[in-house]
Amino acid sequence: MGQLLLLSAIPLILAFLSLAAADERSVRRIVAAMLWAQIAVVGWFVAPLLLGAQTLLSFAPDFCLDRLGACFVMLTTTVVACAATHADTFFAGEAEHGHIHNPAHFKIFYACLNMFLLAMSAVFICDNLGYIWISVEATTLFSAPLVYFDRTKNALEATWKYLIICSVGIAFALLGTVFVFASSQHGAIVQGSLNITKLVAHASELDYSLLRLGFIFCLLGYGTKAGIFPLHSWLPDAHSEAPAPASAMLSGALLNCALFGIWRVSRIVVASHHHAFAYEMVTVLGTLTVVAAAIFLIRQHSFKRMWAYSSIENVGLILVAIGIGSGALFFLQALNHSLAKVALFLLSGNIAQAAGSKRLHDLHGVWKASPPLGLLLALAALAVTGAPPFGAFVSEMLIFQSSATPAHWLVATLLVVAVAIAFVAVMTHVGRILLGGAKADFRAFKPVLASLVPGALVIGSLVMGVFAHPRFWEGL
Repeated sequence: MGQLLLLSAIPLILAFLSLAAADERSVRRIVAAMLWAQIAVVGWFVAPLLLGAQTLLSFAPDFCLDRLGACFVMLTTTVVACAATHADTFFAGEAEHGHIHNPAHFKIFYACLNMFLLAMSAVFICDNLGYIWISVEATTLFSAPLVYFDRTKNALEATWKYLIICSVGIAFALLGTVFVFASSQHGAIVQGSLNITKLVAHASELDYSLLRLGFIFCLLGYGTKAGIFPLHSWLPDAHSEAPAPASAMLSGALLNCALFGIWRVSRIVVASHHHAFAYEMVTVLGTLTVVAAAIFLIRQHSFKRMWAYSSIENVGLILVAIGIGSGALFFLQALNHSLAKVALFLLSGNIAQAAGSKRLHDLHGVWKASPPLGLLLALAALAVTGAPPFGAFVSEMLIFQSSATPAHWLVATLLVVAVAIAFVAVMTHVGRILLGGAKADFRAFKPVLASLVPGALVIGSLVMGVFAHPRFWEGL
C-alpha cells in the first residue's frame, strides 16, 4: 500500500496546491514540471515489468500491475504531462487574444486534471472489477469540469450530455459487474469474487449464462464511455467544447481506460473457453464503429469535431484488436493513436485560437500564415490516419492481417474500405485548412513554442513506425 501512496503523492499534492495557490500562472508551470517528475516516479516503479524482470507487481489485495497495465500507466501519465505542458502556452495565448478566464476556473481545472490522472491510473492498477468500475466512474466526475472550463452555453450542454450518457453507460457496466459476480457465486467460488486473477483462474467453472450477460453489459457500458457506435453521441460535443489540453487528455488517455475495462472482462470470457463469443461481439461492434466514424468524417463542419470522429474510428480499430485477443495490438494501436491525436488536438486549439473560429469553412491558408503549425498539422494528420511511415500504419496493418481470416473476410474488407474513406475525408479537410490564402486576422501566439510538444509527439509516432519492431511488444 505504501507504493500506491508514493505513486499518488505528486498528483495529490498538486491537486491541493492548485486550489490553494494564489497565482494561477505559477500553478500552470509547477504542475507541468511536476508531472514530468511523476513520469520518472512511475517509470521507476514499472521498469522491472517493462524490462521483463517481473511479470506482476503487487501493491495490495486487488491492486496489481502487469506489463500491459504498466505500459498504459506510462502512456496515460505522459499524455497528461504533455497536455499540461502545452496548456501554459495555450492559456497564455487565450489571454493574448482577449479571452480572460476567472482565476478560480484555473484552480478547478488543474485540481481536477491531477485527480483525473489518478483516476485513470487506478483503472490499470485495479485487479478487481468493482474497483475498475469505481475508477472509470471517477474519471467521468473529474473530467467533467475540464469540459465545462469555458463556462459557455455550448460547454454546459456538452458537459451535461457527457455526464448523463456516460452515467447511463456506467450503470450498464455496474449491472454487468453484478452478473459476473453472480456467475462466480454459482460456479467455483462459493462466496463469489470480483478479483480478476481469481475469476480468470476459475473461468471454466463460472456459470456461463450469467458470465455472458455480464460481458454484454460491461461491453455496452464501458463501450459507451469509449464512444462506440451508436453510443458515441457525447464524444464529439465534449471533445469539441473542452479546451485543447482537455480534449487531448480525453482522447489520448480517457478512451484507453474504458477500452481497458473491456479488455479485462474479455480475458475472463476467453479463459472460460468461449473465445468465439467474445471475438464476435467485440469485433462486430468495433467494425461498425469504424465504418460509422468514416462516414461521419466525410461531412464535417467543425475542426475539433472532426478529430473527435477520428477518435471514434480508432476506438473501433482498438476494439477489433481486443476481439482478436492481442494485448500487443491493443496497446500498439492505442499508443499510436494517443501520440498523433494529442498532437492534433493541441495544434487544433492553437490554430482555432489564432483564426478565432473552429469552423472548417473559416480555416484556410494555415501553411502560409504559420508554417510550423501547418507542417505539424499535415504530419500529425498523416500519422493518425495510418499513413506510412508512422506508427499507426504498422499497428493497423497488423490488425488487418490478424482479422483477415476466411471466416471473417467481411470484417477485414469493411475495415480496409472504412479506413481508406476516413483517410481521404480527413486529408481533404486538412488540405483545405492548409492551402489557400492566409486569413488577414490570423494571429498565432508564439507558434514555435506552441509547436514543441506536438512536434515531439509527431516524432514519437514516426519513431514507432520506423524503429519499433512489433516483436518487442509480444510479451504483452
